Amino acid sequence: MSAPMTISAIERVLILRGIPLFADLSPTDLEGVARIAEERGYADGETIAREGELGDQMHIVTDGVIRVVTDLGGNEREIARRSAGDVVGEMSIITRNPRIASLVADGVVRTIRIGHRDFESMLRERPDLAIGVMRVLADRLTEAAR
Repeated sequence: MSAPMTISAIERVLILRGIPLFADLSPTDLEGVARIAEERGYADGETIAREGELGDQMHIVTDGVIRVVTDLGGNEREIARRSAGDVVGEMSIITRNPRIASLVADGVVRTIRIGHRDFESMLRERPDLAIGVMRVLADRLTEAAR
């Protein structure tokens, strides 16, 4: 259900500014991220990413809810829900390991996605972004431990 872009560059920058992962970036850096990010739309029940596939992009949820689910012997188990402002898929583009869960739209969902090459390039050029990534990953570990 890929739809044409509806979010302006300025709106993307404002969305990104509110995401903890990008909170420490300068306005110029945020504009750079906004330029490489790609807006996508998904229908209710649509699979955004599949468990086991090599992750080549991360998503920033702008609207809706994404269910993070894993397959346990043919039974689906929901392990998390991500909504507006949350980042999903970042672990697989950082580790370059297969995804540990599937991402499924729960209702209509819109995301801004960033590919792994662009993301890795940003990490190399902007060490402050790497700190933001560490914060998000630490939050995920804390959440998993609960």
